[in-house]
Amino acid sequence: MEEYIKPIIPLSVLSDNRISSLEKLLLIHIISLCNNKGYCWATNSYFMKVHGYSKQTISKCINNLASFGYIKLKYEKESTNNSKRTITLDQVLKKEIQDIKDNLNISVQSNFNHYNKNKINEIYYKDKLGNEYWNGKLIEKEEATKQEIEELENLLKEYK
Repeated sequence: MEEYIKPIIPLSVLSDNRISSLEKLLLIHIISLCNNKGYCWATNSYFMKVHGYSKQTISKCINNLASFGYIKLKYEKESTNNSKRTITLDQVLKKEIQDIKDNLNISVQSNFNHYNKNKINEIYYKDKLGNEYWNGKLIEKEEATKQEIEELENLLKEYK
């Protein structure tokens, strides 16, 4: 199964002219990777393979995101050449994303409940006698004609 990214990103990030389109794309990817544990260990090589840019370009973009305060980088002191890096989201960005998620969940749930309360029972329902209604109109039930029965039987022969 192919992996996918579910971005929830504040509009302020998308409209920030200080960062390039690639940096915005990388930030969306980082947000997605940090979604479960709050951090990720993605390397420049990983981002290079996924996005098709050189390691140097990816490194510059990651450092720019850190310098503008979107992400925090922590390097393991014992690792050589900064190979073990942890990327976390800035707390302000993390809070903005969480606020969007919370608002989205409340909004979707209330709209769903509102729609269900007002519409579903009007579209299709059965009364106590078993009569079915569609958009408030009784669904007429008629016996199939001989011609309709023969046509159905011919169609079903293919599947027997």
